[in-house]
Amino acid sequence: MSTKNNKLIDFSAVHEMLYGEEKFIMEFSEAAIQSFSEFQKSYKEYLLARDETNFRKAGHKIKPVAQMLGLDQILEEYEQAKTLVWDEKPDKDLNTSVKKIDEICTKVLAELEAKLNQK
Repeated sequence: MSTKNNKLIDFSAVHEMLYGEEKFIMEFSEAAIQSFSEFQKSYKEYLLARDETNFRKAGHKIKPVAQMLGLDQILEEYEQAKTLVWDEKPDKDLNTSVKKIDEICTKVLAELEAKLNQK
């Protein structure tokens, strides 16, 4: 799950998929920043509103990017959060999930920014 230096992101699949082309890797990183920023906001908004339809859309949208970057903990928490809504768990449980995703996404965004600054 984690790579060296306690980083969450594993760029190896992206490097392989994009043939190590730095230009494309940077473009991918920029797009990923936008995707994770949007997901972070949508996750909180839709989970706390118990809006299952839009919550699922947000999850499906981030899933391929998260998989490419080896971010299993995002996918696992997303799946767990869906059960919180289905099981009508209390708001404090939803808030705990939002906090967890917020922390993960903040770290992911920092790692993506650091990748862009390597230029």
